[in-house]
Amino acid sequence: MESNEERALWLEALSDKVLHQLPAVVWKNLFLGPERDTIRFEQRHLTLVHADLSAGSAEASDAMARFHTQLQELNARHHGRLDPYQQDAALATFENPGAAVRMTIELQRAAEGLALRIGVVSGVCTLAYFRAQGRLWCTPLGRQTERAAYVAAGASVGGIVISPEAYGPDAGRVRLHVDSDAPDFEDSELDLSTLALESEPDAIDIPC
Repeated sequence: MESNEERALWLEALSDKVLHQLPAVVWKNLFLGPERDTIRFEQRHLTLVHADLSAGSAEASDAMARFHTQLQELNARHHGRLDPYQQDAALATFENPGAAVRMTIELQRAAEGLALRIGVVSGVCTLAYFRAQGRLWCTPLGRQTERAAYVAAGASVGGIVISPEAYGPDAGRVRLHVDSDAPDFEDSELDLSTLALESEPDAIDIPC
């Protein structure tokens, strides 16, 4: 079991991520309502794929729309968990490094006409689970997400950088810390981006 201090830091990181990537109503219900009791954490070996569309790509709106559709399809096919798109970037989380690499290669082929850079990293992540809109979601927190973005930024346009540990043995199902009643990765929804689309806009009234 994690310490109270560690849990407080994870809650703060989740709060910041939800506040900046999802509609205000999701944050309000999750942190100021009964859904707060659904938040669970675990640490496990995971593989992250960060796809970054370089400046100028947004001009190709038709190509972008096709790319996002293919991104969702490929993520589902390879059993990843897709975070909301932010600033022309996407982050997908995988238990299986091989599935992550296969998805990455197919994604690169699907990005015709777009300046795409992709980074793949594996390592210990903190995975946050929570319920919203009556369904279970998960999202990675911590240093590995930042590292995935950094690795992607080092790729050439149209290229992929795969960190060496992603070639290692599949340790995807090794769970290093789990809340006693935490759900399993495979029980969560595939695409957190859909929560951003389904939620109605709302204002946040944070008590001081």
